[in-house]
Amino acid sequence: MHLLLRALLRLRYRIRVEGLDQVFAQNPDTGILFLPNHPAEIDPVILTTVLWRRYRARPLVIQYFFEAPAIYPFMKLVKALAIPNMNGSANKWKLHQIEKLFQTIVSGLRKRENFLVYPAGRLKLEERELLGGSSLVHSLLQECPDANIVLVRTRGLWGSRFSRALSGKVPPFGKMLLEAIKDLLKNGLFFFPKREVTIEFERAQSDLFLCKERLEFNRYLERWYNSKRDSLALVSTTFWKESLPRMKKAEKEEELFVKRKVSPVVRREVIAKLSALSHRSADQIQEENDLWIDLGLDSLDMAQIHSFLEDAYDVGRLAAGELQSVGDVLQAVVGGKKEKREAEKVRKRRRWPKDLPRKPVLFPPGDTLQEVFLRSCDRMGGRIACSDGLMELSFTYHQLKRSVLALSLEIKKLPGLYIGVMLPSSVAAYISILAILFAKKLPVMLNWTVGSRSLDHALEMTQLSVVLSSRRFLERAENIDLGKIEERLLLLEEFHKRLTFKEKIKAFLLSYKKAPKLLKALSLKEMRKEERAVLLFTSGTESLPKGVPLTHANLLSNMKSALSCFDPHKSDVLYAVLPPFHSFGFAVTGLFPLLIGLKVCYAPDPTDARQMAADVDHWKVTLLCCAPSFLMGMFKMARKKQLRRVRYVISGAEKAPQELFDFVKRLPRAECLEGYGITECSPVVTSNSPHLPRRGVGKPIPGVELLIIEPETGKPLPQGTDGEICIFGPNVFVGYLGVKRDPFITLEKKRWYRSGDRGHLDAEGNLILSGRLKRFIKIGAEMVGLGGIEEDLTLIAQEREWLAPGAAAPQIALGALEPEGEKPQLILYTTCDLDRDKINEALREKGMGKLVKIAQVKKIHEIPLTATGKIQYRKLEEG
Repeated sequence: MHLLLRALLRLRYRIRVEGLDQVFAQNPDTGILFLPNHPAEIDPVILTTVLWRRYRARPLVIQYFFEAPAIYPFMKLVKALAIPNMNGSANKWKLHQIEKLFQTIVSGLRKRENFLVYPAGRLKLEERELLGGSSLVHSLLQECPDANIVLVRTRGLWGSRFSRALSGKVPPFGKMLLEAIKDLLKNGLFFFPKREVTIEFERAQSDLFLCKERLEFNRYLERWYNSKRDSLALVSTTFWKESLPRMKKAEKEEELFVKRKVSPVVRREVIAKLSALSHRSADQIQEENDLWIDLGLDSLDMAQIHSFLEDAYDVGRLAAGELQSVGDVLQAVVGGKKEKREAEKVRKRRRWPKDLPRKPVLFPPGDTLQEVFLRSCDRMGGRIACSDGLMELSFTYHQLKRSVLALSLEIKKLPGLYIGVMLPSSVAAYISILAILFAKKLPVMLNWTVGSRSLDHALEMTQLSVVLSSRRFLERAENIDLGKIEERLLLLEEFHKRLTFKEKIKAFLLSYKKAPKLLKALSLKEMRKEERAVLLFTSGTESLPKGVPLTHANLLSNMKSALSCFDPHKSDVLYAVLPPFHSFGFAVTGLFPLLIGLKVCYAPDPTDARQMAADVDHWKVTLLCCAPSFLMGMFKMARKKQLRRVRYVISGAEKAPQELFDFVKRLPRAECLEGYGITECSPVVTSNSPHLPRRGVGKPIPGVELLIIEPETGKPLPQGTDGEICIFGPNVFVGYLGVKRDPFITLEKKRWYRSGDRGHLDAEGNLILSGRLKRFIKIGAEMVGLGGIEEDLTLIAQEREWLAPGAAAPQIALGALEPEGEKPQLILYTTCDLDRDKINEALREKGMGKLVKIAQVKKIHEIPLTATGKIQYRKLEEG
């Protein structure tokens, strides 16, 4: 294979190799680390073919390049190692992957295996090779000092279509390869003008090993790589006339951040962090310093900066490359980020493909999710079912059905009844969920935002053997700690490759069977509607999460009732961005549109307000269903014309601020509907009706009944009196998994679910919410229990001896600020000197998710108490 590839490369490149034969007279006792410069994307392919016959060097390749369809077979053939892309975000999963990779290389070197590792870790930006603060190779040599080092210098590729010389940007490899093949054929294969390429090999001198510091080591390599100039070389693409590639004029670099005033405290904290990462004194760090070149930071350091900004200052996702200088980091903290409108116009995106005439929206008959889905597929056939906003791929109902059936054949082979799912809102997520159901197993929806403590508890509760996830998702996810779940991950990118040709043919043939025959063929006909369809979890921020099993009957009855509460058109498009671990996301925006024949666009990130606004416009969205905090974030970013098609904005999962209703009123044709729901009720309980005045959170949906009781005595209260809201209906679950506490009360010969929410019914039967019985707030559509966190904080403070010894009165109390239309903040009141950053670090170490973060620490003289010794939280928050 390598001989064939070398022959193909020779059609374009005239390769001269110098010094390779003199590097080693015989194979050494330990492995060889080949360290090349990186002028173009094609040079790993060239180098691997040069080294393969004798050295079989395994290249280290960035993940997205490794998986490129045009190069993947070659990467597998040469046993390449994929490294996660650390630009932009960091999480423990990525770090663990790098640790495993690191140990693979160290172990391989000791076994006399050879590796091809690029010290810069990226394509060079200019004629000179610059390594900045790259650390991987230096760390490898610290761990394996007896490794044999061979330096490799490639010249002649600067100016190639595979380099950054022509546009200043990383070229898309697949597109460039296709262009090269077309040019090759155009030149009759053998007459393609040749590019002169020189590859020099030299065994590292002993003075390289004297470089103990990372930056010193990198400067040594830079001097060697740049000791011979690699000038720009443009080569004609045709033999019959000179046709040189055009150099794109470098775009004027836009200032990514607007200058805003930075407080001395923020400046001191940020500089201290950069000082720790760069090992430089704080007084040496200036705003104009380049993070990569001047401070010597690498991608791992940059990932830590992103995590620091989110943890300490709530700075949201920043695109790779947005932080170039110290000043950029400071401006990111104070909100100096510019909006880059131009990028939205330039990028070309796929749109909805041409569709068949749509059929009316309706709920097909059936007792199980599988049956209703199959009947929906039979009815809709080749019509578009959904699109993935990130991948920009659309599926017809028939394609969706075939994909579900194919994946279910492999899922059947997995051990255990429970199959975990940890995926954002996406076509892949709902194909996986349906495939698990068709394999007669139970999907367990895992919330990656709640921290390792809650995830570990879910794992122990269900004894999960497998959790389906995606490398693409894990690489983009920020600040996640998966705990023991990480050991059970099965990535879809790898899992789908298990499908055999026979299984694909079987799924193809099965997909043409109608629902009754297919249900019989898959032994699903006898499944009862009372059987469990999914296991969801409460947020677990008050205590450990509780498992909420919902049956087919729970979900289907709730969806049918919800459909009767508004009037979707056959031409409507729903935008689904809430994650499937959220009951609203799983049922309402996830499965519901697929079952009723409503076109839906799935998108993965409800916190990316700008992308959401662009998606709503691009996919011609008419129905927006989301939590109000995410909706408000999008509305503040959106231009009015992007929302011009929206008919309904359906708000749930948390209380909607008046600002949301005011904004929707200004849209040309939109109406805002607010409802009330709860995971244990599948989830919709009440909803306001279209075209009618808004009253609280609306009336109960058909089939659901409400009762207000006195929380202490359990006695029903008269209409208009505040009390605990109790719910009865076919959508109500049967009880928590593995929890003895009974959340029900029997009254009037009915078993009512006690919601823990306070409210009353008005004269017309509308539900008016007034709060929670316990101290809860909602952050990002998740319930956060203040009492449980306060207990954890007290234990942490005692363990670390932060509290005054022997004090009888409480020294810690947790409150919250909930400004209208803004994100709630956790406030810690204390009589001691406590540091906010240390507290948040301790919470993370305890496995709390990123929702649980102390925004302020307020030192007070004493914690106010009632006459009975209870903390007066209202007095704290008012004072």
